[in-house]
Amino acid sequence: MNRITRLIYWGLLTAGIALITSCKKETAYADSPYNKIENFAITTSGTGLINAAINGDSILVYWPAYAALPATVSPVIRVSDNATITPASGTPVNLVTGTKFTVKSQSGAVKDYFLKLVLNQPGIQFNENISYTAPKGGTFSISTNRDVKYLVEDVASTKAWLVNTAGKEEALNIVFQVRNNIHYVDVTIPENISFSEGAYKLKFTSGQVSAVTGEALVGIIYPESRRPKAAPLTTSITVKRSGNITFSGTSFVDMKDARVYGYKADWSEREIGTFTLESFTETTATYKVPADFPKGTYELGGFDDKGMGIQLRTSDFFSFWSWMNTRKNYVEVTGSVTITITD
Repeated sequence: MNRITRLIYWGLLTAGIALITSCKKETAYADSPYNKIENFAITTSGTGLINAAINGDSILVYWPAYAALPATVSPVIRVSDNATITPASGTPVNLVTGTKFTVKSQSGAVKDYFLKLVLNQPGIQFNENISYTAPKGGTFSISTNRDVKYLVEDVASTKAWLVNTAGKEEALNIVFQVRNNIHYVDVTIPENISFSEGAYKLKFTSGQVSAVTGEALVGIIYPESRRPKAAPLTTSITVKRSGNITFSGTSFVDMKDARVYGYKADWSEREIGTFTLESFTETTATYKVPADFPKGTYELGGFDDKGMGIQLRTSDFFSFWSWMNTRKNYVEVTGSVTITITD
């Protein structure tokens, strides 16, 4: 290659390199304008993986009814390439509707997204063909498979109350249990509850829902140790119509009118009349004999036509109380004496 040829060759090579270098310097790529949330996922011990749905600027999180609702979560978030999100993926955030996330593209374009919490929780359902009883300090159990449905089985999310006829509420203590593969909520009536023995509605709040029974199906009952006892009569009694008769005993509580009965020839019971309650203390109960009560001398405990039995009615709220079928509780007056009713 002669000198001229070499000069031409090197000149062309240099020009080509310069051209290539010039082209490389002029190639530029625009910053990415994309600022989308592409995936938003939450994982907790109670739910497993929950993938949110993105709709416009809403992050829709469908929370299952069976799971307790935590105060915060740490979502794993994927955004457009080269974009950033605030709060960053994995950062604890409040699990409430309105929590904001801001995505900023590489080019600086900003888009805000807002969390929307959707609770997949149906309303609480009660089976009201049942009654529950316990004394103060006692516990009753409700099947959450059958008798109260759709509770979140977590004491932080679910609370219970008794409700009286005036609408006043008193809190109960609850614990969720599983026995023989059946789920229960065990409900304890506080020893110091202000409500007296009686019938009350039951209220639950669970997650975002609340419900109250239509019937007063919970009975606070007296313990059997409080069941009244009448002292046997040892002396015959004579009392006038419209006069008073007093019986002694122990643990008299919530006393009502007394039932007076006898027997027919076939030994079936017959009603003789009623003694009307005037007053009572823990150890005495005083009744008025009605003005039209049948006169005569009766034998207490007798089974013939002159026999008489006396039952002092007390509170309905002892064992076996049921709102569907109120059982009257009586205290039998015993003794082998006569009771004479005169004008």
